[in-house]
Amino acid sequence: MTTVLEPPAPLESRPGPPAAPSLPPIGQWWPQLESPLRREILERPTAPLPHPVVRRILDLCDLERMPVPVGSIRLGENELAYLAGWRRIEPD
Repeated sequence: MTTVLEPPAPLESRPGPPAAPSLPPIGQWWPQLESPLRREILERPTAPLPHPVVRRILDLCDLERMPVPVGSIRLGENELAYLAGWRRIEPD
């Protein structure tokens, strides 16, 4: 008996809702992010990220050619957990 594995279908043809836009891993951009932008995120961590903040995150990760995704981008539970840990170790 033989099994034939087919390659995964392209994302466009997969059933279900489209994938939400996502950011690079937070560990890549948070340590480099400027303090005013960090404060903006920390003031409302569950709110959608402003487009200038998303643009700066993409720039920090050498993704400056990537357009800012349309729609709102929010931090996920992993990013929020990272920020909670960061607040505990960050000096006041």
